[in-house]
Amino acid sequence: MKNYVKAGSLAVLCLLCACAQTAQGKLRQAVYDTASAYHLLASPMPDIMAGHVPGVSLSAGQKALARKASQSVLDELSALEQSIQAGNTLVETAVAALQADFAAFSTCWSGLTAGDTPAACTLATTASTATTATQADAAVSVSTKGKE
Repeated sequence: MKNYVKAGSLAVLCLLCACAQTAQGKLRQAVYDTASAYHLLASPMPDIMAGHVPGVSLSAGQKALARKASQSVLDELSALEQSIQAGNTLVETAVAALQADFAAFSTCWSGLTAGDTPAACTLATTASTATTATQADAAVSVSTKGKE
């Protein structure tokens, strides 16, 4: 009996490992990795925005840029995570757009906390509108459950 349990556990483990080797598995992993990086980078935002971090002060305009850049990443993450939860097929362009917006947010947030207002802040806020529209179109075209 123990051998069957071990064999079954091993088979399940092999199947789980095999999932990450598919294109969809890799796209899902990219979404999860980006989500982790976003949450790590954005975790001090509330304290910095409230002025509780010594040596870092943001103007109202800088706070608005940071919020908008952060929200664009969060919106894309939410949409992709919902697609994953629903079992829908992910589109590579949507994941690439998420990663590009995260890179812009990362540059923007790092610059703002260092006392600068990088060009990435304005690029992140203008690109998010186009990306969200493109992603919505992609979500409509990929609303059926895909097989991996």
